[in-house]
Amino acid sequence: MFQYDNGIKVLFIHNDNSEIVSVKVFTRVGAIDEKPHQAGLSHFIEHLMFKGSKNFTGDSFSRNVENMGGYINAETSKDYTAYYVNIHKDGAKETIKMLADTVSNPLFCAPDIDRERKVVIEEIQRHLDNPFSTLGDMFFENIYKESAMKNSIIGRQEVIAGVSRDEIYDYYQTHYAAGKMLVVVCGNFDEAQIKPIIDETFGKFEKRNVPQEPPLKESLHKGADLIKNAKVETGYMISGFIGPDSLSEDFYAADLSADILAGGKSSRLYRVLKEDKKLIYEIDSAFYAMKGNGLFYIDTVFDEKNISKIKEEMQNQIADIINKGVSDEELNRAKISLKTSWNFSAEIPSKTASMFGYWTLMERKDLIDNYLSKIESANKQNIKDFFAKYSAKDLISNIALVPQKQ
Repeated sequence: MFQYDNGIKVLFIHNDNSEIVSVKVFTRVGAIDEKPHQAGLSHFIEHLMFKGSKNFTGDSFSRNVENMGGYINAETSKDYTAYYVNIHKDGAKETIKMLADTVSNPLFCAPDIDRERKVVIEEIQRHLDNPFSTLGDMFFENIYKESAMKNSIIGRQEVIAGVSRDEIYDYYQTHYAAGKMLVVVCGNFDEAQIKPIIDETFGKFEKRNVPQEPPLKESLHKGADLIKNAKVETGYMISGFIGPDSLSEDFYAADLSADILAGGKSSRLYRVLKEDKKLIYEIDSAFYAMKGNGLFYIDTVFDEKNISKIKEEMQNQIADIINKGVSDEELNRAKISLKTSWNFSAEIPSKTASMFGYWTLMERKDLIDNYLSKIESANKQNIKDFFAKYSAKDLISNIALVPQKQ
């Protein structure tokens, strides 16, 4: 990895076994950066970015990528926005030029803004109609009290409906500073040909002040227990607790613990809640790593009448792990699962670009080199210590949607 004087970082990852190159531009801007009157602007700008730039007006960028057989997309998260193109290696140089112009010279034309308003507002309405999307927003709002991670990615309809072009451009100018950007090129490419193009494009971006990051640290605090009636056919619940931050060594135990507790059909909660006691329809668990403090969560779908028994059994299983630990079989299965997922991601340029780019952005590039060895060296005591440290009974939040009473 290297860095230009303007602050942009560049990461090259070679995979000569592929014919594909993935070029991904990350910017450290997302929902966490938004004030209430800006709720949803990061996502709105993501929609507008491919609508034309100084040298690639209209939809010429998209058409050029399509004509080269490539795929173009973008994503907005809590703490970053990313734009990427997956293309045959012969199109890599042109792709870099187009992406650089797109993120540095967007036009934000009034007709495009008005068209995309309707698209984004429709997305917000679909989001509100989706039980797990609505539940996810409720969960973040309740579990984060201090951290800006509580902000919703999708934003608010009234903000998108009324925001002006000047407000959009000011937000873009503030947060699309070169010092907040990372460019990842992954796949089969000739570095001697690619580097000069990046020098002449991203390397020439204007250097601007980088705004201060919002507060992201979250102290451990009492969990919330909330049940809301909604227009749903069955019960939906997210249970979880504040976890380690992305710089903590507890991160590895968090990943393993999520897999052991509810990661797949061999997990504890799947066997007990679904197969043995038949209290749920679906269950899943994961650790969501973020700057500041991450989040350990369990998703369940269930019949409303079972909610108390489900929460009780979750507590019982966590307490059992704290008191008695996990078996060798459970730990080994989780290790195999995580290592397999990691290795699959490392074989596909687009997934590798996402994985390496994210951890570089999170200032954990060391994790990329050490993840597999850290997972392999984890022991049963690490799992006990993780749950004992982060998941005391009063720290767990349970946020549920259940069918409205007739």
